Amino acid sequence: MTEDLLIGIRNFIQPYLPLLNTHNVDYLTRDHWNTYVPHWIRQAERINLYHLFEQRYRECSPAQHRLEELIDDIVGWKKKIEQVTYTRERFQDEILRNKVQPKLYLCTSRTFMSQKKEHEVEILAPVIEQLANMAKAEAIIDYGSGRGYLGVQISHDYERNVLGIESCEATVHSGERRVELLAKHQKESIDEPKYRTTSTIVTSETNFEKLFYQTFHSHSSSFLLCGLHACGSLSCSLIYHFVEKSSVRAIANVACCYHLLEEKFVPNPFTKHCSENDPCSFPLSHQLIKEKTKLGRNARMLAVQSFERNKEDETLNAGLWYRSLMQVILMEVYGLTTGLEDIKLGKINRRPLTFEGYVWKALEKLKLDKTKITSDIIQDYWKRYESQQPQLHTFVQLKVLFSGLIEMMILLDRLVFLQQSIPSASSYLVALFDPIKSPRRWCLISIKPNDQSE
Repeated sequence: MTEDLLIGIRNFIQPYLPLLNTHNVDYLTRDHWNTYVPHWIRQAERINLYHLFEQRYRECSPAQHRLEELIDDIVGWKKKIEQVTYTRERFQDEILRNKVQPKLYLCTSRTFMSQKKEHEVEILAPVIEQLANMAKAEAIIDYGSGRGYLGVQISHDYERNVLGIESCEATVHSGERRVELLAKHQKESIDEPKYRTTSTIVTSETNFEKLFYQTFHSHSSSFLLCGLHACGSLSCSLIYHFVEKSSVRAIANVACCYHLLEEKFVPNPFTKHCSENDPCSFPLSHQLIKEKTKLGRNARMLAVQSFERNKEDETLNAGLWYRSLMQVILMEVYGLTTGLEDIKLGKINRRPLTFEGYVWKALEKLKLDKTKITSDIIQDYWKRYESQQPQLHTFVQLKVLFSGLIEMMILLDRLVFLQQSIPSASSYLVALFDPIKSPRRWCLISIKPNDQSE
C-alpha cells in the first residue's frame, strides 16, 4: 500500500515538475506566470488557493471547474497520506508502550533555546527515550548533533549516555558547554557527563562501538541513532547505518534541507554530476531507482515549506515581489545576464522598506554603481510591473500546495526503502511537531525486533 501511494504521488507530481522547479526570483524575467501556469488557473489569478484548499478538504461536493479538480486531487493525496502515517497522538496511543512525559524542569532551561527548538526538543526527547527502551538500546547517538540541543536534553532528563557526532569543529563543543550551563542553572554537580561529543565525518566504515568507547571509555553494543533536522543526505546516511549495522537497533530522524540532498538522476547544479552510485542519494527505494525518478533542486527546496505556516503568515513571502522586481533591474539596468542564480540578497533589512529603499540597500550589498539608476527610474519600474503583483501571490500559493506532496515523496521513498531492506522492522512516519512552529515536522522512526539480528 505504501509503495503504491509513493508511486501514485510521483506520477501525479511529474507533469508539474517544470512549474515546481522554477526559481521565484525569476518570476518576472522569465515570465513564469504565462510560461508555467495553466490558463484555467490564470483566469482565477486573484483567488486565495489556501482558502480554497481548506474548503475543498472539508467539503465533498463535486468540482465545478478544473481548478477545483486539481485541488481535489491534492486533497485526495493528502487524505491517503494520512492513512499510512501517524499523528503524534495516535503514535503515542498505538505504538509507544508507556507514556514518557517531558521533565517538569524543562521550562527552566528555556533561556538556552529558541522557542522553535524548545518545542521540538520537548516533544522528541521523551519519544526517543521510549524508543530506546523498546529497542533495548544501551546508548544514544545524536547524528549531526550541531549545538547539541536534543542530545543534551536526553542525557540530562533521562540519564542516558549520548554521543554527539558533528563534523563541524566550530560547533562540536557547543553541546558540552550546554551541559555545563544547564547544570549550573539547575545547581547540579557533574561527575561524569552523560553527553559527550566527537568531531568526525561518518562514512560507511565508521564503527560506532569503537567511536563510543574512544569517547566514553566504556563499552556499548547497541544504539539508537537520532537526528533533529539532519541536513541533506545526512538523513539517508543515518538510514544506511541502520540497515547495514546490527548494533544500530533503532532510528528517529527528522529531516531538513532537502535542497542539499543529492539525486541519482539529476546533476548537482554546482558540481554538474549525478550521484547514481551514492547509496545515500535520492531515490532509495527499488522501484523509483528502476524508473530513474527525478525531482530537481528547486522542487526539493519547496519541500521544506509548510502549507500551514504559509497560510498562517502570508508575510513570509512579502519580500519576494521586491526580489523578483530587483532581478529585472539587475538585468536591464546593470546588464547582468550570467551568475544571477548565485546572487543572494537575503533579508536586506529587518525593518519594512519601500521598494526604493530595498533597491538602494541591495545595490549597496552587491557593491554596484548607484549612479546608474535614479529614484524616478526605480518608481517607473514599480509602476510598470505593479499590476502583476497579485499574480505572484497566486503563483507562490500554487507551488506551496504541492510542497507537502514533494516532501512526502522523499519521506515515503525512505519508508519504503526501510520496509524493503528490513521487513521485520517496525517503521513509521509520524507528524511530531506543530507545522506552524516547525515546518519540518515529520519523524521517520524504525525499530528492529529484539529477538532477531540482521
